[in-house]
Amino acid sequence: MMNPSTHANAGAGQRISLSLVNRGQNLEVLTNSNGVAGFDIDPLDYVLSSQINSCCGDFPSSQGTQYLISPQQDGSVKVFSAADEVMTQDTAGNWIISFILKRTVIGDDPWQLMNNKPKSDGSPEHLYLMTNGKVLVQTRGAQNFEQWWLLTPDSKGSYLSGTWSRAAQPPANYNPQNVNAAVLHNGNFIIVGGEQNVNAAGVMEENSNQSYLYDVVKDTWTFVTPPNNGEGDWTGIGAAPFVELADGRIMVGWNGGRNIAGLYAMLFDPTTSTWTATGTNKRTSNGEQGYTLLSNDKVLNIWNGDDSPDLVGYAEIFDPKSGLWTPASRIGYDLGHSEIGPALTLPNGKVLAMGATGRNALYDPILNSWTSVPDFPKLKNGLHPVAADNPAAVLPNGNVLVQTSVFTCSTKGCYWMGPALWYEYDMISNVWISLPDDQAVSAASHLANGTNMLVLPNGQVMVSTNGVLELYTSKGSPNSSWLPKIETVSSSAITPNKSYLISGKQLSGLTQGTFWGDEQQNCTNYGLVQITNNASKHVFYARSVDFSNTSIAPDAPSTLSFTFNDDVEDGPSSLRVIASGVASEPFDVTISGGYSKDAVDKVTPIVNSPSKTTPTVTAPTVTKTKSATAKSIAAYAKLVVLSTSKLSLKVVSGYTKFCKVSGTTLKGLKAGNCKVLVTVTPKKGKPIPRTVTLRVIN
Repeated sequence: MMNPSTHANAGAGQRISLSLVNRGQNLEVLTNSNGVAGFDIDPLDYVLSSQINSCCGDFPSSQGTQYLISPQQDGSVKVFSAADEVMTQDTAGNWIISFILKRTVIGDDPWQLMNNKPKSDGSPEHLYLMTNGKVLVQTRGAQNFEQWWLLTPDSKGSYLSGTWSRAAQPPANYNPQNVNAAVLHNGNFIIVGGEQNVNAAGVMEENSNQSYLYDVVKDTWTFVTPPNNGEGDWTGIGAAPFVELADGRIMVGWNGGRNIAGLYAMLFDPTTSTWTATGTNKRTSNGEQGYTLLSNDKVLNIWNGDDSPDLVGYAEIFDPKSGLWTPASRIGYDLGHSEIGPALTLPNGKVLAMGATGRNALYDPILNSWTSVPDFPKLKNGLHPVAADNPAAVLPNGNVLVQTSVFTCSTKGCYWMGPALWYEYDMISNVWISLPDDQAVSAASHLANGTNMLVLPNGQVMVSTNGVLELYTSKGSPNSSWLPKIETVSSSAITPNKSYLISGKQLSGLTQGTFWGDEQQNCTNYGLVQITNNASKHVFYARSVDFSNTSIAPDAPSTLSFTFNDDVEDGPSSLRVIASGVASEPFDVTISGGYSKDAVDKVTPIVNSPSKTTPTVTAPTVTKTKSATAKSIAAYAKLVVLSTSKLSLKVVSGYTKFCKVSGTTLKGLKAGNCKVLVTVTPKKGKPIPRTVTLRVIN
């Protein structure tokens, strides 16, 4: 093993392991003082992995490049690098391995590391976008126990410098991994099953059938009864194929044996919290497959390669109206090899299906036909990157961001190999564009499995990978015909804490946003309502609910309701509906009853005697401070406070979780809104009360 920083051997104690591609044998040794490790192997293909702890560079203590070790019939051994480096041997005939420490970027770098992370002892994994613009993030820590966090964008709409706050936890027995979820039409959130689940004792369980509803306003989780009461076929759900239909029902496929045809699915109706069976005539299995919502509100499923050989290129269409599957036209070649890649509806209505074989295809639901898409480019050494069990996201410009890796297979199993390789699919040119390595990990040390993507309202893609969060920013802009179209708003005069109705077309966009397949679904085809104050350019999100549908059909008519909190700024503003990172044209509105930016600029600071630990800030925004005096709050409210006046503070009901009163001072301020009643009582005269809302950012 070579230290690529010094080009000398890495020395003793570096861990190297071999794993059979068929997953039947694992070998592990440490290097000797010369940095050499030796193995006695069977005449089968192995994947070699390493951990180099002595190197520094950009990414110390990372997993090294993975190599395919392929014994030949003549007794020799060939070694192929998944990083496509040229393989060499030393004078003793030992193969030299290393891993890349430096990123190489030519031109603009589309990646940004999110150094602003939740104060969790765990690593960010699953990412979900709530209808109030916040991102719900699941982190995993010691013993695989979870924490849940909310990321609120800053006043400019940036998630890079947003604010983290803890969200409620599901019950201790539910810590799912590889799990599907969806935002419901009522604005709440459901998480279903899990390929693995860690119980309260820290024991890993397979194929959980637990499901929970998260109430975004109440910050509470409620148990959902499993399909068939968790009996029979539904003792486990696992990471079943999953999709939210345009009418708001959740469809979950029975994840039984991979070779069992005629499988069916269950539909969850959020309005009644009941499950019903559907799709009993499906020909292929559900295992390791995905459900793709089409622009005609039907669902596409592509064969994963695990059934009969006569099903090469087989695909099926589910019709929610009839509850039946029918064959789609065949692809003509395999996309599946025990796994399948993501299949995403593009803004033009066609489906980009990416394969675990390295091959890809494009489905036209109108013509019911497939056309070819170029294969992922092979490495110079002949290894083939694929999209096997990988994430993908549709970008605002219509291109698709996808992470791939080498996926080598034997007769009994397959194995992912690092490094991960990133591409954009150019929808117009039908070509793959190679992208720079992401910033989260070394280019040669990360598998393209376990990464999650989420399309944000600002058009960026948030990526969680190897316990790190990062942002991808694409070039270009959406075609004007792809934008959500606002036709009417029930009032152009908007007041906080009051519900308003938007009607229009394409309010859910033209794509699901992201796609994984049989696990980690987190689609964003629902309308978020954003306000930008014309004067300050500050950005605020309402909570949108009551979607009449979440169809991705072109010009699909729909309605939604929205409500702003009282932290929204007063004055002329621009309202937009955003779906999967694509924003509508602005609709002019005027906000009143929130807080006034003009008043903020003229009042005295809320902290009058700043120190190094308590910076000077101005009401109503309180940043990095834990207290605020009644006198300064009264000044913001333009109340005259004389030396003979008496002051009192009272937190308005419902806001006690964010602020508490101690005498005439607010203490223990937490991130959120703090509404208080400040009262000034002159020595002679009646009390003068004012209600003031502070926006607290810690």
